[in-house]
Amino acid sequence: MFLLKRKTSTPPTPTPVVPTPVIKPPPPLHKRISLVIDKKAFILIAGNDFLEIESETGKITEKDAYEPSRDAKSFDIFGVVGFLELLTGRYIIVITDRKNLGRIQDKNVYMIKRVAILPLDYERALKILEKHPWPVDEDDQRDTDTLQEDANLEEEGRSHKRYISNEIMETEVAEAEKDFPPIQTAVSASPTSVPVSATPPTSPDPLSFINKKQPVSVLLSKMKSAFSDLSKRRSPSFSSNGSDSDYEDREGEFTSVSTTLNESMATGSDNLSSNDSDIPKSSSDKLSPLSTAAKRVTEVLDGFASDFGVPKAINIKDPIEKNVMDVRIAKEIALLFRSDAFFFSYELDITTSLQKKYAKGFPKKELPLWEQADKRFWWNEHMLKGFIELELHAWILPIMQGYVQCELCQIDEQEFDFILVSRRSRERAGLRYQRRGINEDGAVANFVETEQILSIEIEGINHDVSFLQIRGSIPLFWSQSPYSLKPKPVLERSANENAQAFKEHFNKLNEMYGHISCINLTELTNREAIVGSAYREAVERLEDEKNIEYIEFDFHKQCKGMKYENISKLVEMLKTNFNKMGYYWQANKAMSENEVHCQQTGIFRTNCMDCLDRTNVVQSALAREVLNLQMLRLGISEFIDGGISHYEHFENIFNDVWANNGDSISREYAGTSALKGDFTRNLQGVVNDASNSLARMFQNTFKDFFRQATIDYILGNRSIEVFQELQQKFETSQPGDSERWAKVRATAIEISSSIVIIDNEEKINGWTFLSPTEPNTLRSKSYEEKVVLLTKKALYVCTFHYRLEKVMQFKRIGLGEITSIEKGEYILSTLYPSCVSVKDNYGFIVYYRASGESSRVNSGSMRNNNNYKTNNNNNSEKKFMAFKAFRSNLVGEATKFDGGGGSEEKNNEQKEQKSSQQIVNEVVEEIVKACWDIGNAEDVGFVVERPIISLEEANKSTGIMTKVGFKVKQALWL
Repeated sequence: MFLLKRKTSTPPTPTPVVPTPVIKPPPPLHKRISLVIDKKAFILIAGNDFLEIESETGKITEKDAYEPSRDAKSFDIFGVVGFLELLTGRYIIVITDRKNLGRIQDKNVYMIKRVAILPLDYERALKILEKHPWPVDEDDQRDTDTLQEDANLEEEGRSHKRYISNEIMETEVAEAEKDFPPIQTAVSASPTSVPVSATPPTSPDPLSFINKKQPVSVLLSKMKSAFSDLSKRRSPSFSSNGSDSDYEDREGEFTSVSTTLNESMATGSDNLSSNDSDIPKSSSDKLSPLSTAAKRVTEVLDGFASDFGVPKAINIKDPIEKNVMDVRIAKEIALLFRSDAFFFSYELDITTSLQKKYAKGFPKKELPLWEQADKRFWWNEHMLKGFIELELHAWILPIMQGYVQCELCQIDEQEFDFILVSRRSRERAGLRYQRRGINEDGAVANFVETEQILSIEIEGINHDVSFLQIRGSIPLFWSQSPYSLKPKPVLERSANENAQAFKEHFNKLNEMYGHISCINLTELTNREAIVGSAYREAVERLEDEKNIEYIEFDFHKQCKGMKYENISKLVEMLKTNFNKMGYYWQANKAMSENEVHCQQTGIFRTNCMDCLDRTNVVQSALAREVLNLQMLRLGISEFIDGGISHYEHFENIFNDVWANNGDSISREYAGTSALKGDFTRNLQGVVNDASNSLARMFQNTFKDFFRQATIDYILGNRSIEVFQELQQKFETSQPGDSERWAKVRATAIEISSSIVIIDNEEKINGWTFLSPTEPNTLRSKSYEEKVVLLTKKALYVCTFHYRLEKVMQFKRIGLGEITSIEKGEYILSTLYPSCVSVKDNYGFIVYYRASGESSRVNSGSMRNNNNYKTNNNNNSEKKFMAFKAFRSNLVGEATKFDGGGGSEEKNNEQKEQKSSQQIVNEVVEEIVKACWDIGNAEDVGFVVERPIISLEEANKSTGIMTKVGFKVKQALWL
């Protein structure tokens, strides 16, 4: 018998339960902030949070507490836009006025009404804020956020007023102005007479002291007279359709900017806030842009006459000039942010569509608001990088450009919110004649994502339905001249470059939005067909019918005579697209997760030439079609046919919202209200179209270049040097141009080397330089960029056709025939400080015997094969060729890797830019070494260093009319 014993075992050790980590939600954004300006620092205070910004260094530090000094003064602000480094120092941009537009998903959304741009300097900042037009503290302007914030502050025992400041004594202001003594300038205004009269006062001719028999003086007088006559003409209202036109609701904006700027130039004032409170408000006192510009020109001519015949060198170290430019930049930034085009919310990510939020798992409570934002539409990210690097979540306020309108509506006792949100992309941001088409990354100009939202509560459940559309420039490389009303479009770049960028663009759209229905509204004939037909051909070559559908609708032909009702033909054509695409619908239940009834699986991509007027009309028609279906399914409407047309009051709201959307986007891209804004309001707009077009031409010609430079700068696309480029060329290059030109120049060197260098010669290096078109001259009517190649036996100078990518002709100079080299300052203009800087205006001359020169010309015939030497009886005659290195700060002239010269030995990763002088010294050194290796360059004095064209010589040779023209242009935008 066996006795079975129970086997004992050690009980298993229980697995410890790891508690789920509790993710602490980020702090909410500060809605109201006290900005305290102290002697050595600026302090931001919100509740118990303190941020110190050192005035001298700009260093940002979190503090536990702050004890203000006796000199500290406090101001109430609504957020920080960001920081910028200008010519005279670091600046902070703060929101001083906002407008509550309503609520989206039960969160307040605001529009920026005004900002202040403040240097981190105690005296200067206070001068600006004392003159700043602060909002009136009225009860009807105080929203729920403001009231709640004030209640919290009262509980803490703190007083918080809209504007708190001690008075600044006049003596203090006078002391501050000592930093910037008065200067004489061609454009001046009396500080006590801010309003500018539409009709210049009669006065003796300021040019009367000049001999009228002199042709130049006569021409000056005639120019002044002509512009004076122009300035007397008052313009009609540029927008009488009820829109927020730049020219109507800004009440003397042009006068205000120019007058305050002129005062700053004359007195050194730093009033950088956009204050026009002293400008007359009556319409009779308004100046048209053209008359204001004309007055500015006559003032320039008046001031310039006093310097007639007395050319003066520019003081490139003059601090007043930097101060004036900073004032102008700050003014432009202030105007940009007070254009009713920038929006934000303290609690809601308005940069992301409802459907995309749901796909991300909205709301993301563990993420701060700025990390939820769609970076395509976050405009102030670059300016807030200081806060972002320190992870100051409660202070980082994402701001979006575009349009937002929220309307509380009612149909048959059912209340609902009708909302339109347009998000304008920053990826190829700017104005229409500066930003057209596509870039290398596939981003297009004037790309706008527009979301139409309807929110309603039904039986205790909140329902949100939305419909998303996009617009964007034709996704090819193309441009138009800014100097005419209807310029002809020009296609650019190679077929391969266009194909790559085109494919990249649609790959990104497919990934973000699904199937793309492209609606092209351009003309099928005439000038617009140049890019319209190229668009169609590009889609055909892409061969992606699964993801892309292309639809053409010649808006001008179909709707000729303003028969916009014919858009219904297009809507009918797209019935199948509507059914496949769908829309987004979510039900927000209080105690459970959101329920999604349907999603939008594709999108309409609409464009015309500008993606403004025609595009907005068609988008509103498409949105109306979807809205009719949404309202029917929500039970708001009972009409299958006609939809919202049966509800006149709501239809008027719908039309007005979409018209305002078109006007806003038009101002942001083109400068005035949309030409078709009257259609959506059911009014005739022929007169408005004509006046708006005239206003647009003024904007494009004289104002847009500076606005474009400002946009590029605040987005971080360009450095502060973009404004220097602007003053030199009166236009700006596009982001990426520097890298592109570096590649173009490298290609030119490579092609030229393969064609012109003899097989038995070893190449040493290659560059590109500016050289007079005419031979044996230092100064010419025109200059061209030549490719210069150095081998161990010769120096090759090639005339290269950059568009055709071929060598047109070249000269070969044997190294043994070079007699000497001269290097030194090479100044061709004295119109701006950078033009006269020696280190940035340097060149060299190669002297050689005529017997050592041989040439080839690419004539497209057998002549190419005739290598002929110079036919000259005197082979000992000396010739020379002059070369000027490009200034490193000019995009389009300077390469990325060496600031000019296009040396192929450099690589694109090298970021250090060399001065013109450094480039020349290195090139001359290489040429001399090559000459030395063959037994030349042994003579003393082979290299001479002296001015090629000195500042004094350049100043004398700069014509009087050249200076007049430069000053006139400068006055028009400065």
